[in-house]
Amino acid sequence: MQQFPVFGVSFVGKRGVSLFITISRKQFEELGDDELRRACVKPIAEQIRGKSFAVKSKVLAKLNRQQQALFLYAAWYDHAKQSPMELFCWTAHVLGQRGYWEGVTKAVRFFGDEAMSSILKELQAMLEAHVLQQESTLSEVTFKDLELHDDLREQVEDCYRRFQLEVPGSLHRLARYIRAHTERFIIFLPEGGMDMNDLLSGIPELQDCERLELIHKGYSSDSKYIAYSRDGQPQYLLRTYALEEDTRKRQEFRVLEQLREQAVMCSKPIAVGRLEDYALGYMLLSYIDGGDATDELPLLSLGEQYEIGLQAGAELRKIHQIHAPDDVEPWESRVVAKYRRYREGYEQSGVTIPYEDKLISFIEANLGRMKGRPNILQHDDFHVGNLIVKDKRLSGVIDVNRFDWGDPVHEFLKAGFFSAEVSIPFAVGQIDGYYGDETADDSFWALYSLYIALTILSSVVWILRVRPEELDDMLVRINRVWEDHDGFERLVPKWYSEFRR
Repeated sequence: MQQFPVFGVSFVGKRGVSLFITISRKQFEELGDDELRRACVKPIAEQIRGKSFAVKSKVLAKLNRQQQALFLYAAWYDHAKQSPMELFCWTAHVLGQRGYWEGVTKAVRFFGDEAMSSILKELQAMLEAHVLQQESTLSEVTFKDLELHDDLREQVEDCYRRFQLEVPGSLHRLARYIRAHTERFIIFLPEGGMDMNDLLSGIPELQDCERLELIHKGYSSDSKYIAYSRDGQPQYLLRTYALEEDTRKRQEFRVLEQLREQAVMCSKPIAVGRLEDYALGYMLLSYIDGGDATDELPLLSLGEQYEIGLQAGAELRKIHQIHAPDDVEPWESRVVAKYRRYREGYEQSGVTIPYEDKLISFIEANLGRMKGRPNILQHDDFHVGNLIVKDKRLSGVIDVNRFDWGDPVHEFLKAGFFSAEVSIPFAVGQIDGYYGDETADDSFWALYSLYIALTILSSVVWILRVRPEELDDMLVRINRVWEDHDGFERLVPKWYSEFRR
């Protein structure tokens, strides 16, 4: 049986059904070549994204050899396609890890992609010659090599042009293989697919509902539906997910119960269960009526936006009354470890923030501020996109699926990173509402600035993994945050200090 070494470990292919995609025949037939490839890779990527080497090894060991080949191809291609610089830097990164490079080259050959195999060989020869000439190592290769060496840049740009010409054929070849071997990648839902009636009949609590409506918004891997009662009114929110997520989802269900005990304006958890025939789990929640704050706030007066911010801050304060279990690791050690990983990922990404040296110096000088910070329940995605507004008032807090435990101050970075883009009065009100009669002090702003600086670095890596096509938008957001803080010469951002209540 063919083996694909990954990160220095050999994985023998076996049928990892739990990491197959589950779709209907109709959905399958409607997918384009690259959509099909990305759909088959998605459940694997979600299991390993941001995880340790040991977890990645365990997940990849579940894959059959076809999945291994597809994933390894995607792991190289999804980075390399971004630009000539990314093709050069990411290939250097992969080539520097012998098992990883061997896995990628075998994967390309597995699918009979001779043209792309030739490009890989050319890149390997180019990189090895370059580091030999410079008396350096592959781990030292960066985008700056292209800036300093015109001949090398021209070579890479020419290679990238040919790479782009080969991409459509390569993607078609991959899709053709998947379509000819669906049993190695896909579980088809019975009778042409699980339609809404299957869900309605399979979940006891939905027996009195008339129909389901699929929700397309958000970054979550869950499928989300609104369940309508027989009188046509929205009654429940249904989330379905892969069974591998069941343990985490049951923890989320318990967190929602705790939030309700604190009188937080969030969905009431109704039921959590499993649909074994469809390899899915489900969570049923009460429906919160209203519109996303992202859409609703711009329609209101500045005073009304500020008032809703006050209400949101008060709800966040309630969330932070719940303390972490005793076995949760200290906040400081977790964040520092994550920072080291993201910094390494940033340095390998090929993306350059002009002020990276000053940014990293600020972070390193302030990491010690986290020492002894509490482990409190965090919503961990508290911003206008996860708040519901109705009749000019906050109606509820949604999407707690990213919950974590840590410093409550960390919750506010989304106010500056996302919410202030939509409504400065809201973002200011959120902080004011959280502190009530008090005010956010210097220690708050010092920690806030540290966390938002860390997010500047991590957001580059995150967006390249999740939505690389949105990189430019993310860089615009990063620059706005940098300017808000005058390059962290000021800890209190301009949007807060200059707001007139």
